[in-house]
Amino acid sequence: MDGRRLKFFSPTHLVFGEGCSAEIGKRVRDLGGTRVLLVTDKGLERTGLPAKVAQHLQDEGLAVVAYSDVAENPTADNVHRGRELIQLHELDIVVALGGGSPMDAAKAMSVLSVHEGEITEYEYGLKPFTRSGPLIVAIPTTAGTGAEATMGAVITDPRTHRKIDVVSPFMAPRMALVDPSVTATLPPALTAATGMDALTHSVEGYTATLAHPLTDAIHLLAIELLGRHLLHAYRDASDREARYHVMYASMIAGVGFPNSGLGAVHGLALPLGGQFNVPHGVANAILLPYVMGFNAPACRQRMRQIAVALGAPKRSAEGAIEQVFALRREMKLPTLASFGVREEHLDVLAKHALGRNTNCVTNPRPVSEADAKEIYRSALAET
Repeated sequence: MDGRRLKFFSPTHLVFGEGCSAEIGKRVRDLGGTRVLLVTDKGLERTGLPAKVAQHLQDEGLAVVAYSDVAENPTADNVHRGRELIQLHELDIVVALGGGSPMDAAKAMSVLSVHEGEITEYEYGLKPFTRSGPLIVAIPTTAGTGAEATMGAVITDPRTHRKIDVVSPFMAPRMALVDPSVTATLPPALTAATGMDALTHSVEGYTATLAHPLTDAIHLLAIELLGRHLLHAYRDASDREARYHVMYASMIAGVGFPNSGLGAVHGLALPLGGQFNVPHGVANAILLPYVMGFNAPACRQRMRQIAVALGAPKRSAEGAIEQVFALRREMKLPTLASFGVREEHLDVLAKHALGRNTNCVTNPRPVSEADAKEIYRSALAET
């Protein structure tokens, strides 16, 4: 025993299994809901899934107001518009349908609807929320973010091009219906990006400074499942077993990492999204092997366990890194340079990566601005 105080908190009732999303109407009615804000995005709207979810709600006698304008990196304006709809129509439930963007937006909309001011005023560490808004029910449609199990959101301030963390227990979904079958129509590129997001949560959660035996068990299982099944899900959308296990890994990693902390991948990814609109999962995928290389001297034994969980041929830190590179290559993820990032941008990126609320504080190896620049530079050199 080393005397550390360990913490574990999971605020959301998670329901996992194929077909469970069809229960949304009954689940919302049982929670006492009568008038629902359905939050989604335009891409998902074109699939017809939001219309099906709305119908399930209406079949239970619930009124539905839909908001589908959530951006790929949800903005403060998205959140403020959602608040207006909640207040105007006196809505009492928010259903978040989508990947991390609609879920993050929905969580922020709900809590802001019972508070004054702009969402940017509530950046973590500034002004706290004091009460909860309408109950939130999440239906994730991608296997990666784990946002259905967390009590935070990442929101972009379009005026400053900064992504901010907004975190409060009042933002946690009351329930999540985690249905692997809804990911069957996910395009391969999105399967890759969101799957790498889940892998990043798991690797960073396992190596973070607040990790403990319970979070270790969760994250090693998630790494093992992703190592076995992510590539199959990418190659064949109809592979139900692969979809099932990738979705499960994403969900449990979402339970684990809020308790262990994350690391420099997330710290360095944040300004890439705010300034260059790099999708979050893609930014994580680009940076993950380079941060693993930077961290290896501080956690070689844990990196070896990651290699074992991934099924890497080499059971070493180097083997884990090589396996992540191989997975990225197989799934044809883009490079950092393809987003217009150049050497002259690295000073500002490094400064913002280590700014307020950076995830670098729980990285296993201390990160300086010079270190951050070198990690970006290594990623930028990749062709």
